[in-house]
Amino acid sequence: METKLRSESDAPSVSRAKDLNCWSTDSSAQCLRVEKPGEIQLFPYGYFQHAKLVKNSCDEALQIRFQDCLITVTGKSLEPLCSALERLAVDRIRLLPAPHCPFPKSEGFIEAIEIHEPKQKETNHE
Repeated sequence: METKLRSESDAPSVSRAKDLNCWSTDSSAQCLRVEKPGEIQLFPYGYFQHAKLVKNSCDEALQIRFQDCLITVTGKSLEPLCSALERLAVDRIRLLPAPHCPFPKSEGFIEAIEIHEPKQKETNHE
């Protein structure tokens, strides 16, 4: 059996287009994968509590709460992401890759992802 490695130019355009997406959907997703530079976190949908999309004139913010953790996603045209989250069908979110900035205004994209975790209670051993 012969195996040939494909170069980027041989790769299908679908995979290149997928690399431009800031989120992907899967109707059978079990968790939300949040990718930030240098880290990946997984949030099981069993702990999903609620989501809230806030729009203003400049950008949009989607707040996603999992138990005690709040994920804030900011960007443009996030309503399709919110709709997919309503169906628990988002399997991955990530920042727009830097080489692809600026992105067409008609497409949704994520500019920033913040994960707010509760502060650990400090124990005093006095």
